[in-house]
This record gives sequence, C-alpha cells and structure tokens, in this order.
Amino acid sequence: MQVFICYSRVDKHFAAQLADDLADYDVTVWMDVRSIPTGANWDMEVQKGLDSSDVILVLLSPASSASQNVADEWSYFIEKNRTIVPVMIEPCDVPFRLSRRQRVDFSTDYKVGFQQLIKALGSPELRDPDSTQKMRPVVREEFIKPATAAPRSQPAKSVDKAAAIPEVGIKTFPMIWADAYHWFNGMGTHATQGEVMISRQEVKLIPHAQPITVIPMRSLVAAAVQRSVDNHLKLTYYGPDGAFRSLVMMGALKASRRETSQELLNLLKLLTGRSLS
Repeated sequence: MQVFICYSRVDKHFAAQLADDLADYDVTVWMDVRSIPTGANWDMEVQKGLDSSDVILVLLSPASSASQNVADEWSYFIEKNRTIVPVMIEPCDVPFRLSRRQRVDFSTDYKVGFQQLIKALGSPELRDPDSTQKMRPVVREEFIKPATAAPRSQPAKSVDKAAAIPEVGIKTFPMIWADAYHWFNGMGTHATQGEVMISRQEVKLIPHAQPITVIPMRSLVAAAVQRSVDNHLKLTYYGPDGAFRSLVMMGALKASRRETSQELLNLLKLLTGRSLS
C-alpha cells in the first residue's frame, strides 16, 4: 500500500515526522520533497505520485485549508474515488468536501493520533527494525565527545568512522542560493530562494514549486563562510559529470545570516567528519 502525504509547506516538519514514523510499518510513503527525483518536472511527478498511491493523508491546518495546491491533490482523489484520510494537526475550518469524512485527530496528542491513523490504514504490520534504514527528525546539536583512552593493558579497538558519526536528524534552513557572489552585486538576478534541507546523506535545495537539486554529502570538497557585505557560505563539490562546481548560499533572514552560515557549516563538518577547509 502506498500512502500519499498531502500537506502545506508550513507544516513540513510535521509531515516529515509522520513520514518517518510510518516508515516503521509495511507501507510505502510518497512525499514530494523525498520522492521527486532531481531535475524532474514537479507537476508531472506529483501526478505520478497521486496515480500510484492507494491512500491520501490530508494534513489539516489553517495553512493547508487555504492552499489551492493541497485542495487540488485531495480533490483528484475524490474524483478517482480513492481513500482519503483527513488528519487534523491543528484546529481549523475543514473544507466542505472533507467535512463528512472521519478524521484522525493529532491536534492534542501525537501518539494517540498516530495509533488511530495506523488503525485507519488497516493496521499494517511493523517492519523488522533491523532492516529499516531511515533517519528520525530528532536533532542532536552536540558534537562527538573524544573517546576515553583505553587502558594500556588492553589493545586499542578500531573505530568505525561511519558509526562514529552521531545520528543527526533532517534540518531545514530558509535560504537564498546562486552559482556565485559578488561583493557589489551580491548574488545578482539569478539567485533562487527556498529551503535547504540537510541530512546525513545529502544537501537538498528546494526552490518554491520548482524541481529540487540534490548534492550528495560524499561529493562535498570544501565549505567556508565568506564574510562580505552579506555573510554567506560557499560550497565546492563534484557535479554528476565529475567536474568541480561551486554554490553560494545565505540565510533568507538578513538579521541572522552570520549565525545561519556558521550553523550550516558546523553541521556539514559534523556530518562529513571532515574540516572541509
């Protein structure tokens, strides 16, 4: 069974949490920012996601109730006479065409709401925890503490570098990015605004209603904070063709650009386990 998560971008953190929790169960979750390939046509991929899904979860909130894109998605399911499960995540006015459908209420207790949702989905079985590979959106800001030296009488144990990287959840930053930055013109007219999503595997650039771009974490070569008129972060990485590429990005909020750039750099260093200098 494939489940399509229909939501407003305002509720992206709740949607990500729900997608990760559903991944524990024998269901396939379709969520736009995770399921649409790099460079693909956004509308066409959403259409494919809707056509291939058996159930749509409509996350209800003031923002989603006012969203035409959200309404288009669940209206398509009504036309196809497929299963719709309204999920109340914040008190709001429920759209008329959804008002008579049985809702699952997450607005007061997430755990209770989630168990109700699992029942509404037909009580799918739990996956084997050992075979479920995913990341939780629980952010741990602390850096790795130095390991205590082993007593001289005991041989030192080898350290698995991959295992040493702490679990860091998906973090999202409102950002502006471009191929280059000029001290006078800034990022120029080709700058793109949206969100930058950082996970252990990749840096994902998510423009508003445009195809996403993914930079695998393993392809990062260098990263540094550039202090100019606008504090920004410069990334150097290998492109799909093996050639060096550069990207500059800065926080969408001007008042916190310095802090955002440094936080982003620290996170990249933590996840790659490298200085990136």
